[in-house]
Amino acid sequence: MSKLSDFFQKLGSDAALLEAYKADPEGVMKANGLTDKEIQVVLSGDQEQLSSLSGDTSEVKSYLIITNPDDSK
Repeated sequence: MSKLSDFFQKLGSDAALLEAYKADPEGVMKANGLTDKEIQVVLSGDQEQLSSLSGDTSEVKSYLIITNPDDSK
């Protein structure tokens, strides 16, 4: 797993880290060992580059299922 993926896992499980990240994303990423390139990609929000840097090669598809309540009661 890449350092970037490790960081995102930690960010998702550590509330204090998440609060610090909200206040200073770049500083927190630097303090957690991410490279300048990784930081810039995260800040850019470029999903393709994020997937490439994190080593995520899975193709995930999302589906929304909408149901109506049963009116036949």
